[in-house]
Amino acid sequence: MRATQSVPDKRRLRGEKTKQAILKAAISCVARAGLRDATLERVAQRAKVSKALVTFHFKSKTGLLIAVLDHQESIFEKGWDEILASKDISTSEKLLKALEYDVGFASEHRDFVVVWHAYWGEPKTSSLYRKSIHPRDERYERNVAELLNTLVKEGRYRDIDVPAVERGINAMVFGIWRDSHLSHSRDDYKNGRQAVWVYLHKLFPKHY
Repeated sequence: MRATQSVPDKRRLRGEKTKQAILKAAISCVARAGLRDATLERVAQRAKVSKALVTFHFKSKTGLLIAVLDHQESIFEKGWDEILASKDISTSEKLLKALEYDVGFASEHRDFVVVWHAYWGEPKTSSLYRKSIHPRDERYERNVAELLNTLVKEGRYRDIDVPAVERGINAMVFGIWRDSHLSHSRDDYKNGRQAVWVYLHKLFPKHY
């Protein structure tokens, strides 16, 4: 019984390994050649599989593009959620760690950022992004707003407009991602981290 069960398991693992290789190849193709030239044929060639296998797993180029978005977002989400789930750090530490993680992600996953920019820049793929990923982005924003509200209560800060502060943080981190995307400097993470800390220090001096 165990022997017969292991056969489907091996096939499933082999299939998942192939899917991951195709996704990695697709990200590389988009990052280096753009969305238009990231054809199923070129992705298959880079992944060293047949085009038929790419079609089997993702059905179409649109299906592959949606899967790429989900793949990248899931990797970001995993690290983000691990920080939010931490129970042995304060609210201020959790917020700082989450934002540092966000800033650092752009430096650690440069191809991902190139791919996201490619999606945002074209009508069809920006629509795909809005439908499949934007709700998750909105969830991250709510997470930050919740942490900010807690800081305001803890420090009894007055005249803090949490929605405005959250939008400021979001705009700043997005700008840091853009700068990292364009400059590829060794100091991207350090400079971005410092900018986040200064912003939080000015608003919440009791915590930072």
